[in-house]
Amino acid sequence: MLGQLSVNERVLLHLSRFATDTPPEEYSPESTQVGIAEGVGISRTHVPRAVKTLIKDGFIEELRGRVANRDRRMSVYAVTPEGFRKAVETWEIVRKSQLSVMRVGGLVEMEGMALEELLGRKQAMSLVSRMKNDFVELLESRRAPVRDLLRAPSLDTFYGREQELGALDEFLKSNTSVVVVSGNRGHGTTTLVRKFVQDHEEADVLWIPVREHITPQEIESSIVDFGKRSRPAVADLDSALSMPEMIVVLDGYHTVSEEVVEFFAALVNASTESKLVVTAREDNPAYNWFYQKTHVESGAVREIKVRGLDEASAKKLLGNADIEAEAFRRVYLMTRGQPLLLKRLRDDDAEGLKKNSVYTAEEIRYLLFLKDKTG
Repeated sequence: MLGQLSVNERVLLHLSRFATDTPPEEYSPESTQVGIAEGVGISRTHVPRAVKTLIKDGFIEELRGRVANRDRRMSVYAVTPEGFRKAVETWEIVRKSQLSVMRVGGLVEMEGMALEELLGRKQAMSLVSRMKNDFVELLESRRAPVRDLLRAPSLDTFYGREQELGALDEFLKSNTSVVVVSGNRGHGTTTLVRKFVQDHEEADVLWIPVREHITPQEIESSIVDFGKRSRPAVADLDSALSMPEMIVVLDGYHTVSEEVVEFFAALVNASTESKLVVTAREDNPAYNWFYQKTHVESGAVREIKVRGLDEASAKKLLGNADIEAEAFRRVYLMTRGQPLLLKRLRDDDAEGLKKNSVYTAEEIRYLLFLKDKTG
């Protein structure tokens, strides 16, 4: 049986929910002292002592940064890599422990991993962070999210993209039903959306690869069958898409039949409460697009354009922290921060560079030489 976690452990769990690989442009209000007090369920006066100890232990750091919905820069607290590892260790202990959980019907015993399956990791971690008197308070029951990611790619290393992830978060909160995430081949639209749905583990998610010869019937059947798994009363596409907690990812929209274009166009014009995320190649011919400029202007469709990584993220993905400044500058200019090419460079994959670029053999050898140059 897991007893009461210490205040410091609960603060660390709380802050680890907002950990990112690179500093965000705006920090979450939960990262401030007020946010920590509310998130952990302690007095504001107790927060300074807890963060001071965690800073001394090297688990968190105090920064000055912009906070969402605040006019001025504020003191915020971010988990260090060592702190994140400590939070993961603590959470693994929680997952393997029996918890006393206060539900509507009274106090019940539940394994930590069962609580995680019921709510998703972040929400479960949030409740455990507020744990008091040796029990977790769960007065609202919520079914476990249904997540079909069998056809989604695994998530490799991920750096940057804070602005794009923020735009996807805004879309999720908006009244718009369709967002199109577009970019040239190799710029990471699929990876971006995979990271997005991983971060929103409380949502129902269906991932559908849009293959060249896919039919509207296949897409519709997948959505309806998935909807029935979440809500047995679902009978058709309209009732499936009336589920506000569902995200449908339609990945890889590029070369499709006229029937599929019309099917996507109908989705744009339909009244749907579900969220549809479409990843698409930016070089789609005009006749292959399923929405128009007027849809964007009216707010029926949102667009997110994906470009190359920023320099700091590109350098991390390249994997050589000590690369010579001039060598990195040349690599960045030649790859334009394209994740696919940077990964091929990182892995010394000359054949992959040849297949996925217009580089000559001499340019590939030069890039591989620059990648390993330190200074």
